[in-house]
Amino acid sequence: MRIAVFHPGAMGSKLAAQLVAAGHEVHWVPDGRSEASKARADEAGLIGTPFAEAVGEAEVVLCSCAPQGAVDIAQQVGREGFTGLYVEANPLSPTSLRAAQAAVPEATFVDAGVVGPPPTGGPSPTHLMLSGTAADQVAALWAGTAVTPMVVGAEPGAASAAKSSYALYNKGKAALAVLAFQLAGKHGVTEALVAQQTRADGGSLKDPNLPDQLRAVAWRWGPEFDELAETLDAAGLEGNAARALREVWTRLS
Repeated sequence: MRIAVFHPGAMGSKLAAQLVAAGHEVHWVPDGRSEASKARADEAGLIGTPFAEAVGEAEVVLCSCAPQGAVDIAQQVGREGFTGLYVEANPLSPTSLRAAQAAVPEATFVDAGVVGPPPTGGPSPTHLMLSGTAADQVAALWAGTAVTPMVVGAEPGAASAAKSSYALYNKGKAALAVLAFQLAGKHGVTEALVAQQTRADGGSLKDPNLPDQLRAVAWRWGPEFDELAETLDAAGLEGNAARALREVWTRLS
């Protein structure tokens, strides 16, 4: 199939590379993108194409970007009158997800969420959560690749909820570890904290350089926690917990 991907970031480029490996013709739009994006696209085997052509001739559009850009991309694609499969692969709140779906009214909308590392065939699986009436059709796009699709519901929203649930746990744990290292550093007891890594629940405490390492993703994880907070609010749960953890990424950015 002919597929357009927006945009080939650290995750999107690897998802797209697996689509290329499966025999699909995968396009992207280089206009206005960074040299790093261009290098990732080249490595993935993507075809650089102007926006109108990329969308106009695509059977599938895959949106895998930072959550703060997801609705805008959907609106751009919708203005082109796209009528194919639109795969929204960002961790969005119910409100943002509805806005993205409304922006592509002529498309068949599939909610998606990636859990795990970028797909490289390593020991940790990359699960692509999918929900919507065409979820099975989207799952088939990655048949035989390092991506493991999981159809989790018949309606959009289920995949985002599955992704958000794990992100809240996994990235929330990372935020708490960052705070723990910062607190220990203020009091000069970092070594004592790192010594707790031997405990069954202490795996996040192995590296005191964790705060510096996570600066590179804080710009993306912060907005993700905004979406998580709204998702928790919509479920009648404690959205303020995610808002508090969001401040960790704000300080690191």
